[in-house]
Amino acid sequence: MRTPTAFSGCSMLLVAVCLLFSSANKSLAQKPPVQIPGAPHLLPIDTLAYIRFDNADELRQDFAETSVAKMLRDPELRPLVSDTYQTLAQLFEEFGSELGITLDELLAIPSGQIAAAAVPGNLSPEQINQVEQIDQVEGDKDDESREAIEIRLDRKRRNQNSVSGWFMIDAGDNVGKLRELLAKLEQKLQSDGYVQRTTTVDKTRLIRWLPPRPGRPEIEFFEKDKTIVLGIGHATASKSLEFWNDDSDEKSFADRADFAAIMSRCLGAEETRPQMTFFVDPYQLIGRFVKRNAGAAFFWPLVEELGFNKIRGFGGSSFQGGKTFEAISHFHVLVDAPRDGFFGVLRPETGDTMPPPWVPDSVTSYTSLNWDFDRAYTNLDKIIAKFRGPQPLKSMIEDPVRGAIDVVIPDEIKNTLGGRYVVCRWVEPPIKINSGVQMHALSLKDPERAQEILSKIRSRYPQRMKVDSVAGQTLYVIEPRRRRNRPDSLRTPEPGMIILNDWLIFSDSRKFLESAIRASTGSQPRLLNNLEFELVASELGGKLGGEDPFMISFLRGADYLRQAYELARSDDTRKFLRKRAEKNQGAQKAIDLLSRNELPPFEKFEKYFAPSGTFAYDEPAGMHFGSFTLRADQKQ
Repeated sequence: MRTPTAFSGCSMLLVAVCLLFSSANKSLAQKPPVQIPGAPHLLPIDTLAYIRFDNADELRQDFAETSVAKMLRDPELRPLVSDTYQTLAQLFEEFGSELGITLDELLAIPSGQIAAAAVPGNLSPEQINQVEQIDQVEGDKDDESREAIEIRLDRKRRNQNSVSGWFMIDAGDNVGKLRELLAKLEQKLQSDGYVQRTTTVDKTRLIRWLPPRPGRPEIEFFEKDKTIVLGIGHATASKSLEFWNDDSDEKSFADRADFAAIMSRCLGAEETRPQMTFFVDPYQLIGRFVKRNAGAAFFWPLVEELGFNKIRGFGGSSFQGGKTFEAISHFHVLVDAPRDGFFGVLRPETGDTMPPPWVPDSVTSYTSLNWDFDRAYTNLDKIIAKFRGPQPLKSMIEDPVRGAIDVVIPDEIKNTLGGRYVVCRWVEPPIKINSGVQMHALSLKDPERAQEILSKIRSRYPQRMKVDSVAGQTLYVIEPRRRRNRPDSLRTPEPGMIILNDWLIFSDSRKFLESAIRASTGSQPRLLNNLEFELVASELGGKLGGEDPFMISFLRGADYLRQAYELARSDDTRKFLRKRAEKNQGAQKAIDLLSRNELPPFEKFEKYFAPSGTFAYDEPAGMHFGSFTLRADQKQ
């Protein structure tokens, strides 16, 4: 659960981002007629990570039609929104004054695509010479002492596994303001001892700033067609210029098979172009950071043995707008077969995903997951065995449990548990910082055997587990360890377990468990019959396109907002902020904002939020995930 300070900061940031998109009144007709290459065509094929926003102007226009943008334009909410934005602008002013730019000016700079990437780093010839000179000054390069060898190896590891940064902004008619920011950067580099080198490539000026000593990155950038490409590292921007001018014999990131395979699963999923795409090669990216340290020789082979190198990449896309959906996202993980090692634990299966009858319709979210727990447990034992020797789970879990209650864990997983896991979330009243509670449930093949196991646990620990009855159902109450001086702003956990039909259910909220019991008997409405869930479920079916999911999820965003809303109104939150404000300027701004503005009734916010759905299905070459949020007018 977020603290009040975190909530206030996130709220201000959210509003600022929203205003970024909703306040601009740019016209697409002003976009330069020049065709700017897509960022993947300007990056090297071995790019480690990448994110791209397709067009800032179109993103602003599309966002203006969303429910959140409409909420920000609501006359009854506008005073709070404007004051929040001004507060954020004041916080930015200290940083922006050094750059000579306001928050409004900064947010208005992007016009076309915006992209950032991490690429493998390289040393320039100048940096190689500097390293050789240091070797000569600090000691004989032929010195074979242990200390000298370790120094050279450490330097080599860092040089061979460095990571460079890459950024691209199509500023259009605002490129002048971006030039001013670059001029400030150049002044800073010059004062730090960097040396400028300028070359002209096919009428484009390429500026390089060489560092004064090894260990500091080279900076280079160029401007072409009102677009700035900046690189932190040798040959980052210059290589992009070669791609742009079609002067490179190397293949670009757009030619990479892994990237193309993932994007084809995420771009072709909708009729419109995505506004945001991203890609990460976790094996290569994390590997570079790990290999920079001496311990990599021991650690990295174990990671590879676990099958981490089978991840060829993951990426996704995000769409906005439309008559039915507020937002749509796709996420795809590309994995090589066979799925052994770590992937042996990932054993999704298809099956029933509809809410069981005990799920009350008041839940904030509902998630159902089908899994082969038996095979997952067996493969988990194999993974841990690589670190702790044969049969580690036997000594860690199975033997202690068998000695305490005479239960054989592997047998119970195979014969007692079903293949389904459900988790529900709910905001327990009265709303406190930790009011967000969860209820976890496992399907059962043999409910009677599960009842026997709970009885054994109660007999073994009579002081920790009590028995109560609710509506004819046995409730196992777990006595928590009491904390002294618990603040009034925190809910006191009341953990317990129940068996309802063929489900074992656990929660740290007795009220939530009682709600589940009432739903199971029909004395409380069920999520299964809820109109919002039915609407989301019908759209999920359309998005799956005939695939059988192993996971679906339903979420009410308005409920999470309600909790944040009530926390913002509470005296406990304001006391907390006042205490933090003594040393935190952001907390002071937040408390001032809340003092100046009385929050409108929650119904003014709630009408702009609609439920969301998430799904996942398995494929031979990976897993695909998708999510969407309905438009607020669709729920009415």
